Amino acid sequence: MLNDAQYAQLLKPLNPARIAKRQQAGRNLSYLEAWDVKAHMNRIFGFLNWSADVLSAEIAFESEKDGKWNVGYKVVLCLQVNGASYTEAAVGSSTLPQRGEAHDMAVKTAESDAFKRAAINLGTQFGLSLYDNGSTKDVIGRTLDRDTVSQPEPEAEAEPETVPDSDGAAEWIGKMKEAIDSENIQTLLGIKKDMNKAKVGEKTYQGVTLDKWLDKAITQVGKGKY
Repeated sequence: MLNDAQYAQLLKPLNPARIAKRQQAGRNLSYLEAWDVKAHMNRIFGFLNWSADVLSAEIAFESEKDGKWNVGYKVVLCLQVNGASYTEAAVGSSTLPQRGEAHDMAVKTAESDAFKRAAINLGTQFGLSLYDNGSTKDVIGRTLDRDTVSQPEPEAEAEPETVPDSDGAAEWIGKMKEAIDSENIQTLLGIKKDMNKAKVGEKTYQGVTLDKWLDKAITQVGKGKY
C-alpha cells in the first residue's frame, strides 16, 4: 500500500526540469532519462522497495559493414514495486566500430527503454503524461481504490538536493562536448579508454557519473552519424 505522501507525490504534475528532448524522424520528442526514472523510484518508494529484473536478452540482429558493427537486442524486463509488477519489452540498437562496444550499447539501450516503458504504468511522475503531446500536467487525477477526499492537497515538488561536481569532472565533460560538436565517435572511444585508465568513471557532474555522461555522448553521436 502507498502512504499518503507517496500517493500525493504520484498525482503531482511532472517537473519540466526533468524532461529531456531529442529529434527523431523530423519530430521533437520529450522523454525522461532512465537514470532520472531510477532516482525517482528511490525517492518515492525507497531503495529496497522496487526492482527491475531482466527476464531475457536476445540478439535481434548483427551485421558488419565498412568496419562498423550494427547490433540489435530485444530485452524483456519486469519492474516490481510495492507488490505490483509490470513487464515490457524493447529492442535497442547500436552501430560502433568495436563489436563488443556495439553489443554492450545495444543491450543497455534496450534495457533502459524496457524499464522506462514499464515505469510509465506508475503515472505522471514516470513519464505517462508526456504521451499526451508532451504535457506535464497530471493525467491520473485520482484513483478509486482509496478515499481521495481525505488526501492532502498536492504541494510543489521539492527540488532534489544539489550534489557538488567531483574534482576534475568538468574537464572530462569539456572533452566530451568537443567530441560531440565534431561528431567524432573515435575521440569519444579514446576518452573512454583514458577515463578507464584514470579510474574517474564514478566521478559525478550535475549528479550523474562520468560513465553515464559518456554512454549518452556515444549514443548521441552514433545515432547522428550512422
